[in-house]
Amino acid sequence: MASPQDDFRTAAAAMEQALADALNAAVKVQNPDTGFIERLLKLIIKKEIVLELLLEEFNNAG
Repeated sequence: MASPQDDFRTAAAAMEQALADALNAAVKVQNPDTGFIERLLKLIIKKEIVLELLLEEFNNAG
């Protein structure tokens, strides 16, 4: 049975992949919307910060 930490890591990995796929798709279009790409990159950076803090909490709790 998976631990809560394992479940979190699995969910985080799925989110990472989804954002990577979205960014990849956004830059491959004929005329990329640079505003959308910028917003997506900001979201990815924010997600990285939050995930880092959550991972620290999981490591300290377990």
